[in-house]
Amino acid sequence: MLAQNPKTLSVESLLERARQETGLMDFGDDWFLTPLTKLVECVNSEAGLIAPDAGAGMRIQSALSDRLRLVQYFKDHPEALDEEIDVACVVVGLPRTGSTVMHRLLASSPRMTSLYWWEATFPLPLPGEKPGDPTPRQQLAKQVVDQLLTNWPDFESIDPIEAMVVAEEVILLDRTFLSTSYDSMMNVPSYGFWQADQDHEKAYRDLLLWLKAIQHQTPSRRGQRWVFKTPHHVLGGMGGLLKVFPNVRLVMTNRDVADVLPSYCSMCCSMSINTSTTYRREDQGAYWTARFKTGLERFAQLRRELPEGQVIDVDYRETVSDPIGTLERVMTELGLGFDDADRQAAEACVAENARDKRPRHKYSAEEFGLTKEQIARDFAFMQG
Repeated sequence: MLAQNPKTLSVESLLERARQETGLMDFGDDWFLTPLTKLVECVNSEAGLIAPDAGAGMRIQSALSDRLRLVQYFKDHPEALDEEIDVACVVVGLPRTGSTVMHRLLASSPRMTSLYWWEATFPLPLPGEKPGDPTPRQQLAKQVVDQLLTNWPDFESIDPIEAMVVAEEVILLDRTFLSTSYDSMMNVPSYGFWQADQDHEKAYRDLLLWLKAIQHQTPSRRGQRWVFKTPHHVLGGMGGLLKVFPNVRLVMTNRDVADVLPSYCSMCCSMSINTSTTYRREDQGAYWTARFKTGLERFAQLRRELPEGQVIDVDYRETVSDPIGTLERVMTELGLGFDDADRQAAEACVAENARDKRPRHKYSAEEFGLTKEQIARDFAFMQG
């Protein structure tokens, strides 16, 4: 049972409902209870959700159910722990910097692999699912996408959601409750600042377990190299990422923050404006300015400490004007080379992801309390 107040979530009730839903009891390492508790506290005190149990509550409970199922998966398939996850690179730019395009281009190579949206959303087999045939999860994911686009009608013009295309690993990190997804979808600023200051190593160790379970289900991936991508790495997770994958190459996508910040505020608005009584457009510019600035400052400091060449920079304008040439440069710098098969796959990817296939994204900086002049002052350190 939930707490008496229908507007309030309870950690214990969410845990119990997950146990009841799955019939499982073992959550494994309970380190996640600290971020879960912080998230629930901030949802209750700040988010102003009209129907918290139907939105955040369902999302959190689903994540908890998946944690139970993951522990059980390794009990049933202990050999899955032996899967080797070979990561070729991680795209780490801020949102709206061309990171999605670069991710899809890299993942298009026949030698690479990446998460698909359907499996990030439904990473473990459904009851009765035949081994090697994830069709039921794929069909369910398509239904979820349709519902999301119904609930967030502006989203199609902002960021492409498709069940069968590559997706961000932050969707898996949501199950750790250390994730930028939560403050992007809800007005929980205290949680956002808090999670960015935490040690994310255990979250990324959980991510590694998820990837092992997913690769175990698709043995054809063995021998392919993984491509990761999510802005969450810069907005909180970078330290954890590098503790778990210390030598991984980082592809930093760069764009003028004046073009990035209002666009991201608009994306977050599309997910929050109709579900919250506390969300205010005019407050979002200041919040995401602080989050972006902290992330970029920390990354700038970090890269001074990394070995030369571990970070590869990509300019948004290059990605837009010459996506194939930019991909060839990045793959060459990664030491992967670039052959005819890579080129053909990349050309098909570019054709499939043409921007003019989606509606135009309409927004203004001013509605989020932003001006180009103020953004330039806030991020002047990036010019140094």
